[in-house]
Amino acid sequence: MRIALIACIAGLALALPAATVAQSPAPSPLRGTVDATTGQPSLKANGLRAPSEGWTDADRSADAVAKGTAALESAAKAYREAKQLSDRAEVKIHLPDGEQNEVIDMRFGEGNDFLVDLGSMQAVCAGGAVHFVPDQPEDRYLTRKVEGSGHASMVAMMGAFSLPVPDLALRQPLPGMKLVDAFAGAASPGQEVKGSRTAGGRTEVLLVGRDSESVVAIDPASGFVRRVTTMLTPAGLPEGVKIGFEISTNPSAAPLAAPIAFDAGKRRAVASLEEMFADTAPAPNATVAAGAAAPVAVLTDLEGKPVDIGAMKGKVVVIDFWASWCGPCRRGLPLLQQFADEMKGNDKVAVFAVNVWEQCKPEEVVGKVRDTWDKLKLSLPVLLDRDAKLISQYGFDGIPATIVIGPDGQLVSSHMGFAQDLVAKLRGEVTKALGTGK
Repeated sequence: MRIALIACIAGLALALPAATVAQSPAPSPLRGTVDATTGQPSLKANGLRAPSEGWTDADRSADAVAKGTAALESAAKAYREAKQLSDRAEVKIHLPDGEQNEVIDMRFGEGNDFLVDLGSMQAVCAGGAVHFVPDQPEDRYLTRKVEGSGHASMVAMMGAFSLPVPDLALRQPLPGMKLVDAFAGAASPGQEVKGSRTAGGRTEVLLVGRDSESVVAIDPASGFVRRVTTMLTPAGLPEGVKIGFEISTNPSAAPLAAPIAFDAGKRRAVASLEEMFADTAPAPNATVAAGAAAPVAVLTDLEGKPVDIGAMKGKVVVIDFWASWCGPCRRGLPLLQQFADEMKGNDKVAVFAVNVWEQCKPEEVVGKVRDTWDKLKLSLPVLLDRDAKLISQYGFDGIPATIVIGPDGQLVSSHMGFAQDLVAKLRGEVTKALGTGK
């Protein structure tokens, strides 16, 4: 199930700081290839070409910027004024460890009605309500009455709802949203028009931000977007590593074959995402299910002293796997610190940040950890999983990843990716594990 796409395929599907969904299940984590020499994950530059490569000074002139802005405005008008609209977007995501390919099918009726199908989930607005329908769990769906637009209501219900294609944002703009943000996507905030040119019979518009740049190709006859190419260089990735998107679209204003409708089938409506995903399977890429015996290991602290996780039965143990190069990890560590501070004085709870997959020589790991702790002003205990033996037992192939082990030694929960509501999640899970929850 790849629900991360609702955050904008990279938020992004990689849980980068730019845009993530702070709900369960968390967006997929940052991943790395395996270094042939060390056997450890290694993020490397993947040779992506910048979308702006080959653009001339004339393409970036004030006149070209004005023409580019006008082209975006014309496209926005075309999407708004189409009585009905359908599109099939093919998305290729270039990651440091390879490529991913996704398909997004979209249909837009009159008024608020829309259907977005990402294969593993659907977002449907019909009959005056919006509905979030994941493939798993198969017996529930989330619903909300439309207030304003269907798009705005979906965002209010989900906490975040953004796509890497501009159709929904142009069709139903969010209040206060800048036009350029509809094309740049949630993964690339703050972009501005920096040029335009004609290529292959299409109008190409260059958008540039602090950590990203995009080229939007527009069909001048229809005003519809036909291609978006984006390159991201977000903070938190090793130097030279880039993330790229190639999005091809096929919009059509032809009448829809059937009206957009929602059928709940045997599913029941729930009131929140927490209820939606309660008691479901472990997070993607985790191979240990909740209720199973939790793998344990003897790790070391920064002084080299052994710490036996297996000897902590009778306590709830919270472990967060992280690395200094991982931007989402650094975002989550202050939240873990906040939770650890709440648990101070409770001798039935132990909280550890476990460093893993550090990108440096073995003798430099402790220094990297201490430097991170100093910069983030952290004080919670940190342990080292130098050989990645513990994290590998859980099946995680990315970080951040967080687990909660109950007093009986069984896995209570596992989370992957950054989540803004981490403290509330851990608080509830630990309280339940201690047997004091209602």
